[in-house]
Amino acid sequence: MRPLTFGVLTSTAAVPSPTLADHRSALDLAAALGRLGHRALPLMVDEDLDLTLRHSGVTACLLALHGRRGSRGDIQALLELRGLPYAGPSGTAAALAFDKVRSRQLMAYHNLPVPSAVALGPGRRADERALELLGWPCVVKPRRGAHGEGISRLETPLGVRAAIEQALDVDQEVVLEREVDGRELQVVLLDDRVLGVAEVARDDRGVVVEMTVPADLPRGRRDGVENLARRAVNALGLQGATRVDLMLHPRHNEVILEVEPLPPLHRDGVVARVAAAAGLTYDALIARLIDPLLLQVPVWTPSHDSAPMLQ
Repeated sequence: MRPLTFGVLTSTAAVPSPTLADHRSALDLAAALGRLGHRALPLMVDEDLDLTLRHSGVTACLLALHGRRGSRGDIQALLELRGLPYAGPSGTAAALAFDKVRSRQLMAYHNLPVPSAVALGPGRRADERALELLGWPCVVKPRRGAHGEGISRLETPLGVRAAIEQALDVDQEVVLEREVDGRELQVVLLDDRVLGVAEVARDDRGVVVEMTVPADLPRGRRDGVENLARRAVNALGLQGATRVDLMLHPRHNEVILEVEPLPPLHRDGVVARVAAAAGLTYDALIARLIDPLLLQVPVWTPSHDSAPMLQ
């Protein structure tokens, strides 16, 4: 199979903390692609991306974009317009999974367990009856958010207004979600194949302080968790590397918190660590991720003169 020239798309945001995973993923992906015999070009996602793609000579792309930047669907739409194959979910599927309201509605339709929640938009007051039925404590989250931004935990309704304002700084709509107790599990999948399950522990700020790979689960419980994750990915139409986050209640009831359509792919991330525990080296993981792309040849190669220019 002939080597390809991969564009590894990464963020250019000025604030480094939310995009640190993007840059780490881009560096590790580029290095792995080189070891696999391909050429890798890190490409910044900015207003000149279309021009960069037209002149870079890339034949396929990997997205080192996590959270909002990679899950709005516009980058995937541009790649499809340019006839460039890419690894990962379509823009439509990624945007659906990133939307906590729509994705949970779809998963609930497929009889998958999701948290009780109330959605609020700008100018909408929290309905007292809805809050009463929701129960406490609860968690306030942006409807479309990542990296833990805008998330608050509340013991009573007293702090709802301030928490909503904080979440609205991230997105125009928020979700009030009944807090789910238990063990936090993260299931890693490649397409619809489960690679394994990790368990994470967080501090009071929500920062991961410990990760156990693989999670210590009885065989039957692990099979049940993996089956839920597989069904969630299929319900949302996702492909590529995906992470499904669940809570395992002490009474052994699982609840799906969210599905991450573009999880970080750097060597120290949960995807790579779960793959390693399953006997898959980092380079082998990336090889499997790009295997479908090796069989895809662009139907046409845009010339600099004929391809329409996006402004």
